[in-house]
Amino acid sequence: MTSDARRQALHAWAAARHDLTPEVVRMSAVADDASFRRYFRLHLEDTALSIPARILMDAPPEKEDSHGFVAIARQWREAGLPLPTVHAFDETLGFLELEDLGDTPLMTALTSVDAADHYYGEAIGLLEGLHELPLADLPAYDDANLKTELDLFPEWCLGQLLDMPHDRRYAAWESLSRQLLEAARAQPVVTVHRDFHAQNLFLHADASQSQDHLWIIDFQDAVTGPENYDLVSLLRDRHWRWPESAMARWIEQARLAALPRYAVTGLPAPSPLEYRQSVERMGVQRNLKILGIFARLTLRDAKPRYLTLMPRFLGHLREGLAFCPELTPFTHWLDEVLTPALSLRLAHESEVRDLRLANGERPEINLDDYDELAALADRAARLMRDAAPQTSASEQGLT
Repeated sequence: MTSDARRQALHAWAAARHDLTPEVVRMSAVADDASFRRYFRLHLEDTALSIPARILMDAPPEKEDSHGFVAIARQWREAGLPLPTVHAFDETLGFLELEDLGDTPLMTALTSVDAADHYYGEAIGLLEGLHELPLADLPAYDDANLKTELDLFPEWCLGQLLDMPHDRRYAAWESLSRQLLEAARAQPVVTVHRDFHAQNLFLHADASQSQDHLWIIDFQDAVTGPENYDLVSLLRDRHWRWPESAMARWIEQARLAALPRYAVTGLPAPSPLEYRQSVERMGVQRNLKILGIFARLTLRDAKPRYLTLMPRFLGHLREGLAFCPELTPFTHWLDEVLTPALSLRLAHESEVRDLRLANGERPEINLDDYDELAALADRAARLMRDAAPQTSASEQGLT
């Protein structure tokens, strides 16, 4: 079924659920994401029903298994976590109708470090609620899965995107992977959202709340794994690079909240520095994976807009490595080999944009994305030249 046909079928399915015809109910696109899922808003407030709008998820069953989403939504809501209600699920069609949390993702509210202090404090509290859940029957985020993700970096970023020959790739890759897996294995095992960041936290107030609070979405890929994965996902996302003083404060808040869990599991309580290093080592794994995923999305899935995000995560990777002295050889390789190669590739994308415009062609990437490519490529190169733990540009505030 084509995407247009699925949209029409979804519209008809949702209208029929409320005993309405498609002609009298409006449906508008909300978003898609890096998966095959698409989201729409079903406008019911203007119908005879006079009920709030709902969110419709289109998740083709041959590409996306939504049973986990429905099960997690029920279990986590019963545990008191703020998740949208699942009003309906058609497993044959892959259609879901969800509670509408509105249009205010957390990323729109992070306008200053002070604002981030407030909301990240709440988000870290949500993480603690998540980590206190009894370990459920979720997939294990174990060595095999973490290594598979790590290997996306040499395969897609280095090999496919940068066309880098093997003798230019990091020679000690397997040793680096083992170090990162050992660091992840040393953490307590908890429930992990796996995509916990400011685009998947929404500000919303239900009927029982007088003001907006954070609600969790996009939780269908939850696993059991290292406790720091979600924290570094929150603090090092695609939108922000925060001052080091703020990062240290938030990570210490998370450490203090986690100490009782270390006592229960029999693990030694980490010092502030040990915990920070644990978080950043987890971030190295995640950011390498993300660079590989973005390269794959660009090349395999024809989503070149993800190129514009790569310098951000390259910067996150470099800043995190400053806290991992045992990874110094990899840091040198990143500075001397990867950063120049990636910067040249991004600069090439900007040149292609200019040539295609001159020939009257329509670029595959939004023009604003092409402009951002050039700026970010230049910024990535400067960041790597100047990077040092004590003089990071993020110390000057938001960048």
